[in-house]
Amino acid sequence: MFDNLVLIAIVVTVMWLASFGFYLYTSRQHRTLQQEVNALKRRLNVDDGDDKR
Repeated sequence: MFDNLVLIAIVVTVMWLASFGFYLYTSRQHRTLQQEVNALKRRLNVDDGDDKR
């Protein structure tokens, strides 16, 4: 009976670690994407200013 309990505990632990790793990966991707969006917004603002002159 305890053999199954150990196996279940290992599976749950691996799932938690995988979920945490996925969270870290996606949060890093989100940060990078946000920086790229901000850079594009700055470029568009600069381009708009040049067209008005």
